[in-house]
Amino acid sequence: MCRWFAYIGEEPALLEDILIKPKHSIVKQIDAHFLPNLHTTYDPHVGRKMCSSGVASDEHGPNHFTNVDGFGVGFYTGVIAEFNDDAVDKPCVYRSTRPPINDLNLASLCAHTATKCMFAHIRAGTGMAPIVETSNHPFVFGRYMFMHNGVVANFSQIKVKLLSRLSAKAYDNIFGTTDTEHAAALFFTHLGDDWEAELSIKQLKEAMIKTLQDLLALVHETMQNNEDARLHSSLNFAVTDNCHLLAIRFSSMDEFEPPSLYYSTTAGPTLNRKYPDHPDGKATRRKSIRDTHEHGKHVIVASEPNTYKAEDWHLVPPNSFVLVNKDLDVTIEKIQL
Repeated sequence: MCRWFAYIGEEPALLEDILIKPKHSIVKQIDAHFLPNLHTTYDPHVGRKMCSSGVASDEHGPNHFTNVDGFGVGFYTGVIAEFNDDAVDKPCVYRSTRPPINDLNLASLCAHTATKCMFAHIRAGTGMAPIVETSNHPFVFGRYMFMHNGVVANFSQIKVKLLSRLSAKAYDNIFGTTDTEHAAALFFTHLGDDWEAELSIKQLKEAMIKTLQDLLALVHETMQNNEDARLHSSLNFAVTDNCHLLAIRFSSMDEFEPPSLYYSTTAGPTLNRKYPDHPDGKATRRKSIRDTHEHGKHVIVASEPNTYKAEDWHLVPPNSFVLVNKDLDVTIEKIQL
């Protein structure tokens, strides 16, 4: 499965500090993984409980260990809002099919860019999905970004019916072939066609529930006349508008563990060189400019922690929302469909 990382906060974060420098940054989450509190979960793919490890594997469990099919990062700077009449801040997105750890353009961009809200995603393509930039997350719909870790079951079989449910505007915003971009288009169909408007976290939640209901219904239809169809979908979605953040950790079947997902409201200073401590541990402690308590309110949601302090990270329960409102308050809610 893919890996993704989201940050939203009062404090600007340097992309280099959170995406490049940490020993376990997302650009290095290719075949080594850090999954605290997720050590003995049942993996139905192999029929037994599996321990997390840093070893690559061909056993495609919920946290499949090979992510080499593209990278993308999206972030807000406020610049476009200053120059456009509508004053709407929209994300800048960089995508590449090159390995991010060796991408000099990405390294330069991250070394010179700070933001209060960003998404990053490293992709593990499913099936025969093409390895092209248009397949890389995050996907942009107006002021919004959307990304996914997981798979929509039987996507090729439900695609035509899914497309028939989209608004014309959402349909025209699809540029690739992935299940994620089509699921995103369905979400933004339910959200409405004004993608420049700032909506509430409640409205985002309602649109996500409708999206899940539609996807599960479409997948279920494929089971009626196809014994080879798969019913299970893993849907770790995330969406932001630079003011709110919504994420879900979701599996359509209880016997399948959804991909890992964590959140933190305290790891921000460790990921900022202006503050003491270091994402790789106390042995590499930095000279600080500011005290830790001065760091602004923030929320990080990620497939895996990227700092050494496991206690800073909380595992999101299966089939749950992570809801971050405009005041950066976090609520964990069970998904009720």
